[in-house]
Amino acid sequence: MLRKLLTFADMDSAKPWYAYNNMIDTMKAAGYRTYWLSNQESSGIWGNVAQLFAGRSDYSRFTRLRESHEDNGIYDEALFPLVDEALQAPAEKNFYLIHLMGGHGLYYMRFPYIFSKFTAADVPPPQDGLSEEKRTEIAQYANAIYYNDFIVTSIMGKFADKEAIVVYIPDHGEALYDRGSTFSGHVEEHPTKETLEVPMIFWASPAYRAHHPEKWQALKAAVDRPYMTDDFIHTLLDLLDIRTPEYDPRKSVINPAFQPRAHRMVQGHDYDAEMK
Repeated sequence: MLRKLLTFADMDSAKPWYAYNNMIDTMKAAGYRTYWLSNQESSGIWGNVAQLFAGRSDYSRFTRLRESHEDNGIYDEALFPLVDEALQAPAEKNFYLIHLMGGHGLYYMRFPYIFSKFTAADVPPPQDGLSEEKRTEIAQYANAIYYNDFIVTSIMGKFADKEAIVVYIPDHGEALYDRGSTFSGHVEEHPTKETLEVPMIFWASPAYRAHHPEKWQALKAAVDRPYMTDDFIHTLLDLLDIRTPEYDPRKSVINPAFQPRAHRMVQGHDYDAEMK
């Protein structure tokens, strides 16, 4: 789903995603030094799209080389020294894209033992019952998200003494045996409410809020607006006062001209009618 998140393509686009301008090239054209820091795979069936964006960045680093079909990985905290290194010699304007593993399956591999807060006993079985094995998997996912919160807040902390805004957006959610389903994980071709609904969190340093109070107020005013993250690039450009021929203020959630979509369509499904 990075294809939509990081380009001007959206779910309504008639052309393929690669026919549209992308976020990395747009930021470079606006005078930003671009960084791609990743703890996901560096190649493979799921990694090649990300590698395309990494290759277009001025600076790219991976925690290690790995291919999509390798199940083992390392924890997202391995990104901390990469972020620290990138922050040592900043340009005048800098754009960092930090690609986490987050809560991807296999969930038990996404957090260190010290973050084992939840167990199967913390997951009450629904009326139709869930096996101990499935409740354990749900608890492992909760631990992965608990650890992910630590990672995201730690990254925010690295920008606390700078004039910076940090945005956290997962490109998909995870289904975990919801409403009687026997499925866990995510499949882009078969979206569900759980895989579509994701948080979009904006954090701003004290210096950013002091120097851009109107942007911060616009963000606070937009909290309850229905939005699709395939339009995020328009909000980003609005925050940074960047204008391109592709920019559409109606697709920026902080803009007075913002227009919610009448029908949020995903893979031929009407989210508001079928899933909400």
